Amino acid sequence: MAKKHPFLAALLLATSTAHAADNPMWRTSLLWTCTFSTLIRCERSTDCSSHSDQGSIKVNYPENSLVDHAGRSHPIKRHYVQTVAGSPIGNEVKIELATNEVIWLSAADGGGTFSDNWTGAMVSPGVGVIVQELRPLICAPES
Repeated sequence: MAKKHPFLAALLLATSTAHAADNPMWRTSLLWTCTFSTLIRCERSTDCSSHSDQGSIKVNYPENSLVDHAGRSHPIKRHYVQTVAGSPIGNEVKIELATNEVIWLSAADGGGTFSDNWTGAMVSPGVGVIVQELRPLICAPES
């Protein structure tokens, strides 16, 4: 394959998906609380607007669930780690819920500084006028 399709071979080597057992968040905790202070709503007309909206979500890996900002529990459909070669971030964790909401998290800031806190966003698809909501997240391990 490498001789016939060198670009595809290089791409496969540069990007890999690790198994859930390799989740780097688990090194710190299996329970996480993520807070947000903003909600970005995008409408069908492609206009997006930011609103102040404070809340939190809880990720419970042992129970394979997430409790949303309204207190509802949602099963985690799958989660995995994506690693991109040469990226200052290193690992990103993607959590997909049964509701088709997606959470992307990274343990690094733009400068590549790592900590036990993870930052990212929760993307919620919508129907009707509001087609998407995005909540920027700051996640910390529960003690």
